[in-house]
Amino acid sequence: MLVTVAIVVLIGTISIFALGRTDKAQLENDVASIALMFQQARLQAAETGRPVEVIYSQPDMSISTPLEIHVFGRGVTSPTESATIIIRPSGESEGLELELVSGDLNRTVGVDWLTGQVRVSP
Repeated sequence: MLVTVAIVVLIGTISIFALGRTDKAQLENDVASIALMFQQARLQAAETGRPVEVIYSQPDMSISTPLEIHVFGRGVTSPTESATIIIRPSGESEGLELELVSGDLNRTVGVDWLTGQVRVSP
């Protein structure tokens, strides 16, 4: 009986540590994907000479451009209100600071309103 309890405690401990790493990995994956989407939208606007619309939907926990849609991973949320920004060929936009949260971890992906530069902050 004592051996069984020890095994269950050991498995539980390993699971807790593994889930913590999974949450961090999922958050980092979402941050990288969203930053890449913003950069691709900026490049698309510059190459085509036409504005590109980027839509963030808080209820759907997704962000989309004309080329792709990214749905946030398991456990990743955002308190940021839904928003639509237009990235112009010059790089200008309305700007957006998108905060992503997973457990006690959070990161921010931002688009500068004047230059269109994409920033990721811890």
